[in-house]
Amino acid sequence: MAKLAAISRLPLSDPRRSTLDLSWTFSLHRAPGSDDLAARMTCAALDTLGPYGEVSARLADAVTLACGYVVDHGFAHRYRVTLGVDGTRCTVSVTDYGYDKPLAVPPAPPHSYAATALCQQLADPAGNGAHIDGVQVHHATDGAVLIRFRALLPDAATETAGDSAAGLPQPPPAAPDHSRSPGARG
Repeated sequence: MAKLAAISRLPLSDPRRSTLDLSWTFSLHRAPGSDDLAARMTCAALDTLGPYGEVSARLADAVTLACGYVVDHGFAHRYRVTLGVDGTRCTVSVTDYGYDKPLAVPPAPPHSYAATALCQQLADPAGNGAHIDGVQVHHATDGAVLIRFRALLPDAATETAGDSAAGLPQPPPAAPDHSRSPGARG
């Protein structure tokens, strides 16, 4: 029986928030509507960390675009979305690399203007919220697709400027617990 963990949001004023190094990966069936599900899961993952608001919504929109591209131009039955948060940077990759493909000839890659249009949509500077950069779209010869991009998340220090502890030096993060690491004896 699976137990669900309670969601606990790390407050913006918590000094450990700036040292976050987290990764979420989820896999979806390549089907119409899976892009919307991926967007909701992206928003939920980011909102668990903190109230990113517009940034979280902008990244969810970008994930919708990237997943829609994989659904339209990919070839595998499934694809995965990976969100990596390292401090104040969020890196996203959407790919169907590594998944089994049907026994048929892979589709021809889309015209280059399709990838260019996706890059322009993702990096739209007029978009609300996060500024997305580092957009990459790759097509493998076997039909696999990989899309990557990144965005800056709001910095805890700038969002807590009204907080009285914001200007104080922050303690170093606690030492990591390696007691359950694969190399631990026990």
